[in-house]
Amino acid sequence: MNGPHDDPAAQNLAGARWARRQKTQINPELLAWNLGAGETSVLSFALANPQYSAILDDRAARRCARTLEVPILGTAGILVLAKRRGLIDSVEAGLHRLQTAGLWLSGDLIEKLSVKDKPG
Repeated sequence: MNGPHDDPAAQNLAGARWARRQKTQINPELLAWNLGAGETSVLSFALANPQYSAILDDRAARRCARTLEVPILGTAGILVLAKRRGLIDSVEAGLHRLQTAGLWLSGDLIEKLSVKDKPG
C-alpha cells in the first residue's frame, strides 16, 4: 500500500475496506537477498503465514521465494484469478492497462495469458 501519492493503485487500496496494513517482523534470512523493502516485507509475511501466497513481480524476489519455497503469484496471475471468479471481463484488457501504467510484461506472457482469456 506504499507508493507515490498520485499512484491510482495506492489510492484505491487506501480506501478499500478489504485491505489492511499488517505489521510484519522482517525475517533475517531475507536480508542477504538485498531485496527492496516492500518485497522483503511481503516475503517475511508469507514465511510467517504459510497459508498465504506472496504477490511478487520482481524477478529477484520471485527467485528468493522459490528458493525458500514460498508460494507466489504475480500481478498477471491476479488478473487470471479475477477473470475466473467473474470479477473482470478480460485478462488481456487488464494486461494492456498494466503495460500502459508502466508495468513491463513480456510478449510471451501476454500471448500465453491472452490464450487463456479466450472462451472455450
